[in-house]
Amino acid sequence: MRTVRDPRGTTWICLELPEVPLDQRDAAALRPADTVAIECNSGADRVIALVPPGWDDTMDDAMLAKTIAEFLE
Repeated sequence: MRTVRDPRGTTWICLELPEVPLDQRDAAALRPADTVAIECNSGADRVIALVPPGWDDTMDDAMLAKTIAEFLE
């Protein structure tokens, strides 16, 4: 689990999902085979993003916030 604050000041709580959701499997197939899905929730919005394994240790806050924004659109 990780929390991150985006540039708008919104705090997101992110958790890794046990598997990539069915509706995102086609998109995940275009990424490396070990891609994982995370769910990030701000209380008002919810995002499921596809990220590399170890995301919670390797992604800095700016990169995680940018990823959330990309999947929020």
